[in-house]
Amino acid sequence: MVRAFALFSVAVAFCILFAAARPEKIHFREVASERGLTARLHSGDPARRWIPEANGTGAAWLDYDNDGWMDLLIVNGADMSVFRQVADGRTPPPRAGGVFLYRNLGNGRFEDVTAKAGLANPYWGTGANAADYNNDGYTDLFITTIGLDLLYRNNGDGTFTEVGRQAGLSPKMAWHTGSAFGDYDGDGHLDLYIAGYVGFDALRWGAAPPVCQYRGVPGFCGPIGLKGAADMLYHNNGDGTFTEVTRQAGVADKSLYHGFTALFLDFNGDGKPDIFVANDSDPNYLYLNRGDGTFEEAALTSGLAFNGDGQAQSNMGVAVGDYDNDGLIDILTTTFSEDYFPLFRQSQPGFYQDVSARAGLSSVTLPWVGWACGFTDFDNDGWRDLWLSNGHVYPQADLLPTSSYRQPFVVLRNVAGRFTLAPGILDRPSKDTYRGGAACDFNNDGKMDLVVLPLEGPPVLLENDTQTPGNWIGLRLQGTRSNRDALGSIVRVQACGQTYVDALHNGGSYLSRDDPRLHFGLGDCPAVDRVTVRWPAGREQTFLRPPVNRYSTLREPAS
Repeated sequence: MVRAFALFSVAVAFCILFAAARPEKIHFREVASERGLTARLHSGDPARRWIPEANGTGAAWLDYDNDGWMDLLIVNGADMSVFRQVADGRTPPPRAGGVFLYRNLGNGRFEDVTAKAGLANPYWGTGANAADYNNDGYTDLFITTIGLDLLYRNNGDGTFTEVGRQAGLSPKMAWHTGSAFGDYDGDGHLDLYIAGYVGFDALRWGAAPPVCQYRGVPGFCGPIGLKGAADMLYHNNGDGTFTEVTRQAGVADKSLYHGFTALFLDFNGDGKPDIFVANDSDPNYLYLNRGDGTFEEAALTSGLAFNGDGQAQSNMGVAVGDYDNDGLIDILTTTFSEDYFPLFRQSQPGFYQDVSARAGLSSVTLPWVGWACGFTDFDNDGWRDLWLSNGHVYPQADLLPTSSYRQPFVVLRNVAGRFTLAPGILDRPSKDTYRGGAACDFNNDGKMDLVVLPLEGPPVLLENDTQTPGNWIGLRLQGTRSNRDALGSIVRVQACGQTYVDALHNGGSYLSRDDPRLHFGLGDCPAVDRVTVRWPAGREQTFLRPPVNRYSTLREPAS
């Protein structure tokens, strides 16, 4: 008995010592200028008298040259003169600064290679995405715009060729926002879903801007009361081209909701990728994959159409991840101020419950207008924290007692499934009116960093310099029988009696794409027992005792 008590006392002391070594706070350094990110974001007139001037743009992390370092794509907006040309069906003249591609040099710095890579965007850019759509081993670029969507095929030599119309994308001008790649029919080729926002015939864009009221504050009009733009689904033909299959697949946006963020993910655990669309001021869509090339809309019955009060919200960004480590993927949407951000916990496969109050989110998020977001373990303690890119749409919001125009970028630390505001994450004020954003370990040190985009001005690159973080494992998946990016894979990491689950997906955040590698914090656990991957083609594969505190590539068996 005495020996057992002594052993227990030693164990308790051991745990206290490790707890003391855990990071007291998550911390970032803002390093954009010193790392070479010189882009300037622009989105119309600062008065924000028209709705396109308020929505911002996105960024995407990718390794376009396969050197093991994540590069960065940033999409830029434009002026209302460009918007009006597009709304009239005209292509604006070429201009510099519509898109930026930064190559990661591997020494902590980035080089602007936009011109060298052959990239240009004459339209009003909105979303940034990347995927190997033709399975040639090189990541391609996709840019949604107010105009024509741009598909840049990676030539494998550091350059890109725009092939959108050649590949079968619509030649019709439209206002598109979020996009997502996923192999919905399991043929090994990535299909493409694109969300539409507002139709060009919704307003008289050449007239004086109409004025609408929000809580007594004057501002631009929309999206409520404006006709929406249709979403689109493209099937990958496997030969470098796509066929538009929206209606025959059962995902026609019949109500013309105002779509912002889309993603492919298996939401009901049946092994087939479904489609979720966050709609602004409308119910969300959840299209469940029937497995025969068609989908069934089931957001209401799954619990994802409305918040827990049964209300439609201004859904902008989407975060997905297993925040409570129960083995099921959960989902959060960011919304407008004077509202809360709903956290939908998956209680059983395919069924979700709004648990924002229980998780500590319902009151803290009330003042914010949220955009990009994500579940990311910044301190590697084994619990996925929540980051939020916030900013109001009306400059006059400073007149409101419950909100403000410039709002903070925030991290909510995850403490065993409940979120608490992490103070002091930056050494300088972090308020602006932010929009797009994406998480990535750009310096490969195992601590997840972030890029966040304001409406106007330079991007914000947040380098994670959290002290004494836990152990971690990073995984890059490569498909053979499945799509090359292995999108749709389910990964389970077993370490020290704990199981961590993640799904490799495309889409989410807001107009942006995160690091395509999977990252798992392990806390004080020094080793991983096994990693199990369920590949999209259906095979399950186990990797025993993979190395920790580094990135490893896991390849799907060819047969």
